[in-house]
Amino acid sequence: MIGFGISGTGWMADQMAQAIRRSGEARIVYVASASDARARERGAEWGAAAHGDFTAMLDDPSVDAIYVAGHNMTHAAQSIAALDRGKAVLCEKPFATSLSDSAAVIAAAKRNRALFMEAVAPPFLPAFISAAQRARAQGGIWRVKASFGYATSRAEHPGLFGPCGGVLADRAVYPLMLATILLGPVRSSDRAVDRDGDGVDIAARFAIEHEGGGRSDVAVSMVEQLANCLTIETAQGVVQLAPPLLTARRLAVGHRERAFSQHPVARRIADFGARLAGGWHGYGASPYLPELNHFCALLRDGRGESPVISFDRMIEVARLVEAARTA
Repeated sequence: MIGFGISGTGWMADQMAQAIRRSGEARIVYVASASDARARERGAEWGAAAHGDFTAMLDDPSVDAIYVAGHNMTHAAQSIAALDRGKAVLCEKPFATSLSDSAAVIAAAKRNRALFMEAVAPPFLPAFISAAQRARAQGGIWRVKASFGYATSRAEHPGLFGPCGGVLADRAVYPLMLATILLGPVRSSDRAVDRDGDGVDIAARFAIEHEGGGRSDVAVSMVEQLANCLTIETAQGVVQLAPPLLTARRLAVGHRERAFSQHPVARRIADFGARLAGGWHGYGASPYLPELNHFCALLRDGRGESPVISFDRMIEVARLVEAARTA
């Protein structure tokens, strides 16, 4: 089994730890944190054999791969350090906070011939894969609409409104990555960004023209409820991935611009109907399992790059985010 080290002890680290423990593909062998007490506590909870700081984790020969899930500002530096030691890296988004750092991480992966992938789970969900296949079978994709947004409290999530936070870092990667997967490289883009009184980006919209001729419209927000769904328009109709976008399990084919309910009860009723009608696509015990299994398969096969979350797509998304951030 693949030995994973986890850098970080927050919510996302816990989610991936649970996926690793359920995968049957890997096991947690090391937990690293700036706080020894937190590393020890999480190590005991997750069944890791060792705990300590990040440098010590790099020295552990039982660590084959590292999941980087600490503060956004540390992602690039930790990824490069791990890649330079020959470790495979699955890095939580955003894998860097600038385009130059993004390029440096990719260069380190290529230089060391070590596997690197940004952790973006939605492209590996069975519902998204099915939606993409059905849309492509309908004569080609010509427009994609994707949104991810809900109101977030500064008091409850102060880090999201800090120097390395904002909606571009926290939420934009997901729909932008889906758009590039579906429609390919970007030819040009327009964007509009809303900021609060402290200059933190709290909402953004992208209008993107792709080299293949398609168009994508992406919206993200930390201050309002958006549709949180994906609509793929084709020559013959529409394929829609129901909310929530990040953990979608239901899709509908042929309905143009149908509104999906965000109400939990209505959503459960619709989910039940999808199970009966064949539109339900589950992902098992965790929405992060398909992504993790993909990463583990790449590592076992000696691959350095994912064909789904490719280096070019990661840089493409980083370029879009940087352009919006500096707009």
